[in-house]
Amino acid sequence: MTYTVNRLAEVLADSVSWISVRTADAVPGPDWVSCADLIAEQQAGGDPTYGWRSAAAADYARDYAIEPPIQVAAMFTLMWYVQVPAVVAGVSAAATGVSPDVSPAALAFKRHPTAHYPAEIALLSDAVVPMETAAEQLKNHTRAFLDGYQPGVKLGSLQRLGAVDDEVRAAVRLPEAAPYADQAAAAFGVSLEQKPRTSCCYFYVLPNVTACTTCPRFR
Repeated sequence: MTYTVNRLAEVLADSVSWISVRTADAVPGPDWVSCADLIAEQQAGGDPTYGWRSAAAADYARDYAIEPPIQVAAMFTLMWYVQVPAVVAGVSAAATGVSPDVSPAALAFKRHPTAHYPAEIALLSDAVVPMETAAEQLKNHTRAFLDGYQPGVKLGSLQRLGAVDDEVRAAVRLPEAAPYADQAAAAFGVSLEQKPRTSCCYFYVLPNVTACTTCPRFR
């Protein structure tokens, strides 16, 4: 089957219940975040995710009645960002064997107004690429983001790079029909046999929170 970006957007929307996906010729509106612009701002020395992290931290402070450790919002924001290209590439590749372009200029997203994760994604390019090309685009995209991500707390390379692998692995597993899952996992360099996450979200440090069963602390 020959896939268009419009068809891949439908595959993504059908496979990921918490994200809506559309195609667009440009960033859809002022509430949307251009991945290319965000990375460019970081590379220029800015901190474009500061407001994002602050909103998440304020919610944790309200919900748990403490000043939350800075690494919690820092890590969730990191995971949420890399989830955008990871979900697009991982789900599409597993389900169809191809992917939309996931380079920064090809993606934009809109955050959920209260939960803060990316709830809408716009595919800005009409290119459909082989999964191997998508894997290289994903690597370059996420490295560019991670290299400029300075959230005010040290996050080691295992946390940063591990989060990408974790999000890709989860994405490849998402489609109910995933005939290309094994090939996609190989292209993206992840193992579908791995159960624990490589990275940790640090959510367990909040009061009365139990670490998830896939937490790497349980290895």
